[in-house]
Order: sequence, then C-alpha cells, then structure tokens
Amino acid sequence: METIAKQQAARLLLKFSGVGQGLCVPNHLALMNALREVVPTWDFTEEALSSDCEIGDHCVAHVSIAFHAPLCYNINSIYTEEPMMGLSTASAVCSLLADILETHISNSANPIALHAGAFVMGGKLIAVSGPRRAGKSTLISRLCAEPDVQIYCDDVLPVNPSGHGIALGLAPRLRLPLPKLASPVFRQHVQQHLGPHDERYGYLCSANVAAHGTTHPLAALIILDRRAQATNAHFCELNEDDALFYALQQNMGNFANPQEALLRTQALLGNVRCLRLVYHDLEDAVALLRQAFGQSAEPYTNLPVQPAQAWQPETARAAEPIRAKQVFARAPGAAVRRIGNSTFLWLASENSVWRLNTVAEAVWALLETPGSAEELADVLGEVFVQVPKAQLEKDIAGLMAVMKEEGFCSELIKSKTRPVDSWALRGMRSAAYLN
Repeated sequence: METIAKQQAARLLLKFSGVGQGLCVPNHLALMNALREVVPTWDFTEEALSSDCEIGDHCVAHVSIAFHAPLCYNINSIYTEEPMMGLSTASAVCSLLADILETHISNSANPIALHAGAFVMGGKLIAVSGPRRAGKSTLISRLCAEPDVQIYCDDVLPVNPSGHGIALGLAPRLRLPLPKLASPVFRQHVQQHLGPHDERYGYLCSANVAAHGTTHPLAALIILDRRAQATNAHFCELNEDDALFYALQQNMGNFANPQEALLRTQALLGNVRCLRLVYHDLEDAVALLRQAFGQSAEPYTNLPVQPAQAWQPETARAAEPIRAKQVFARAPGAAVRRIGNSTFLWLASENSVWRLNTVAEAVWALLETPGSAEELADVLGEVFVQVPKAQLEKDIAGLMAVMKEEGFCSELIKSKTRPVDSWALRGMRSAAYLN
C-alpha cells in the first residue's frame, strides 16, 4: 500500500540521512531516476505529500516542473533570493544536491569542509584544490578511469576532527565538452559512464566512487597550477603559510571565530604533505600522481620535488567582445543572494561564486528585462553621471561579454537589436537602487 501511495503522490519530501531538512520535489520519473543515479549510496527516504511544504520549514528547496517544458524545472531555495528557472534535469540535480550539501555542512559537527576533489591512491587520501578553472573536476573525472583509484569527491570533502576525509557518495561532475586533447582512455570512460548531463556538465557514474560515509586519513593537499603553455608536470613544495592560506580560503565549514579556523586548519595541515602540482597535460599529471602515490608505502620515493616558489595563478583569458547593440537576457539557472553589503551570483551548474561590484549589480538587475549594452548605458548614465557615456557603454559591454562567457546571460536575437522598454528599465533601476 505504501508503494502504491508513493507512486500516486504528486509530490515527495526527500530526506537524506544525517540532514534535518529535505527537498520538496514532484514525483517525476526523470528527476527521481537522475537523483538515484547520481547519489547511489547516500540513503534518502521518500515521503508522499498531500500538499506542498513550506520552504524553510521542513524543506530547503521546492521544485516544480516548468510549464513550458516538461523536462525542465524551477527551483526555489532558502539559499537564493530569486528562483532558478528552466533548469535541465542535470542542472536541477546539481542545484538540489548543492542545497543538501550546504545544509549538511551547516549542521555538521565536522568544522572543516574543503572545497576540493579527493581520491585514494596507493592507500593514501589526497585532496586537490586550486584557483578557479585549475582543472580540479576534470582531473578527478579522469581519475575515475583508473580502476584502482577510489574517488571521494570532486567538490566538497568534509574532514572530521581526527583528520579523516569523509566521502558523501556523490558522482563527480565533469565540464563538457571534454578538452580537445583528452586521451582515448578518458573519452571511452566518459562515453561508458556518463549519467545525467546537459550541454555544459555531466555526471560520471563510475563504480569506483566511495560509498557515503567512507573515511580515510588525509595524507596530502595538492594545489593545482595548470599552465597554458607546455611544461612537464612537476611538484613544488608549498610554504606553510601559503598552504594555510589556501586551506582557509577553500574551507566551506563552520567555525566559531577566526582563531578557531586558524588553529584547527593549522593542526590539520601539520599531519598533511602540502604540494603544488604544476602541469599542462592531464595525462602527464595523472602519471606524476601515480609515480608519487601509486606504489610506494612512503610517497615521493626517488621523486624530485622542487623548492617552494612565489606563485601568482595565471589570469583567465579575456572574454570575446560583444557589440553594443547585441541584446542579452539572463540565463536559466542563475541565482543571486545578498549578504551584508555584497551581492553574489552563481549558476546552479557551477562551483564558482561571483561577487558583483556596483555596476555589475545594476546590470544584473536590469537584465531581468532583455537589453543591450547601449540601452543599459542609457539608463545607468542617469545613475553614474560622473562616467562618460562612451566609457560606461564600453564597461557594460565588457561585463556582459564576461557574463555571456560564464553562462550568466545569453544573446536573445542573433545579430539583430531588439527594442527594450526603457521606462520599464528605469522602474527596475529605481526599485533596486534608489529606494
């Protein structure tokens, strides 16, 4: 009777083991199958609901099927100020798991949660982190193709007070399409194990993903330094202060105060080997990791490690310029949240969070109605009166080019301008910035 009732229920409350609040979702086959495939070992219950539950009461996120597309979803979350609209199944799963992870971390007794990938190789748990676009998720996904490697995570590694990393049992997520130089081994593995996916990301549902709750002592922290120019993969020592800085910067856990954060992180790193991995070719990096960790009980045997060096991560290439008359609209899946005096923007399918400056915040607010850099400059010229119109238009076009490249907005009409109601833009501007 319970199974029949569950099948007939229009909505379900999903409650994950160890997480107090759940997810209110439609009893939709595509979404539920995708969740089960991506989270095969993190137990969750499915409670039939006779009506929607309230956000923040029993659930942290509420999902509905998009009216215009049966396989797209809209999500309201306690962690975002605005709903995320028109998400693909893969992006919806990503957003929901991000909410569960954040809730789990905020309620956990484990103060450290590293924004890192992690894997066990040669009996040693190695965490890999680094600056944005350093290749963390791609490296973890490539290591999925190594049958003797156990994957702990590609994004979040909780660490308990004993210094053991904890696997949450989530399939790693890979940016698509694959790099042009991806090896045949990597391509074949992705083809065989690709689970829920869209044009930007896909989950790799490999058999070597560690089950939820598996623990292992953390042995090494590797900061990735991917180079645009060809170079042989090699390790550099990481100074104690640099390692502490990166570990604190990448921590998503909760501390009572900065002193506690510093002391606990320093204590963790006291038992961890910290290195920087400089590489250009992915296969070269995998081979070096195997040489360092794959065989010997003691890592780095006969492996040269270069002295610590000053390092400034390479800046990302400039975005392709756009024309001032190109019309753009917000992309589905973008979420914004205001914390203190700052506004933060991210995509449901991304791991990175952007903090918006004053102009970017204004542009984002105005893009609720599609518009061009030229039109937005006309409106914002009334606010930023000290900036010449030509300079403001150039700055806005550059900003929108970055937003386009990062997936926050998309061109509405190719090579053709579209009239925008400037009065509507002015009303939005007034509501957002003058009140």
